[in-house]
Amino acid sequence: MKNLQKSCCLILVFVVCLFTICGCSAKKVECPFTEITWENTPEDVQALEGEPIDSYTSIYYGTTYTYEKEYNGMNGTVKYMFDDQDKLMSMAWLYIPESDEDMQSVYDTLRNETNRLYGKSGFDSNMGTAMGEVWYLEDGNILIGVMSTGVNEAVQYQFFHPDVSSPKPE
Repeated sequence: MKNLQKSCCLILVFVVCLFTICGCSAKKVECPFTEITWENTPEDVQALEGEPIDSYTSIYYGTTYTYEKEYNGMNGTVKYMFDDQDKLMSMAWLYIPESDEDMQSVYDTLRNETNRLYGKSGFDSNMGTAMGEVWYLEDGNILIGVMSTGVNEAVQYQFFHPDVSSPKPE
């Protein structure tokens, strides 16, 4: 399970990088799968979540801490990504689907929930094996990404700190 999650994470990094090249509107962003906010520290995360199941270097040169986390009745993994100053830069919930139908259903549920809260996304893409949408909000970007390689599938619901969010493409 751990190796599958890491493989999916690496695949999703590509999708995340693609979509972060793209971030701003005027609604307060609240991450629905955790009580943690941008002001929290790694110690705050550990106080809420307990001991991480894994930790590794984040794409922000700090540490990513992962925890098993149920969201909307589905078992997944939450990732808290810090920079080299222990500032929280991204929070993501990763779900490994049981089937293509499950993957599409989870993606649709997350997309509909985010559309309801923040309006229509500002960018969407479907590249066959990867698809996703980005919401460009003043308080940071939101990304829902799906990767399907035929071997590894994953859905990731990710929230980005405003410091690492990009402006909406023209």
